[in-house]
Amino acid sequence: MPAQSTVSLAIPEARRSLARMFIDLTMAFHSTIFPLGQEPAELDADLVLVAVAVLLGHAEGHAMNASQIASHLHMPRSTVTARLRVLVERGLIVRIKDQYYLEPDRAANVPQRDKFELILSQGFAVLGPFLSKTDT
Repeated sequence: MPAQSTVSLAIPEARRSLARMFIDLTMAFHSTIFPLGQEPAELDADLVLVAVAVLLGHAEGHAMNASQIASHLHMPRSTVTARLRVLVERGLIVRIKDQYYLEPDRAANVPQRDKFELILSQGFAVLGPFLSKTDT
């Protein structure tokens, strides 16, 4: 059987950069959940998504409850509540009147800020020119 040829990928540089940035950001968010050197062997993407949803609600000025987070992420509420429990136990978020917020010190300071800035600057160095083309 002859080998299949690969299909060309449209805008490969931008898509590669976006994929790399997504993976790197996901891993960076995950690493901020656990103390250095104590990260689990396997990344829990749901945990990261729930943590980022809490951050988003807090940043937008309207913290969400578990049902709102589940709806926003299209995730079962039971999955969200289990991840919220882990995040509260680890001290990353706090629950106030059934709404979730970043823990005050984390709200005031960005853990591993240099890492996030590097990931974003590398990604946007490639994506910036592509995005400016789409504005015209």
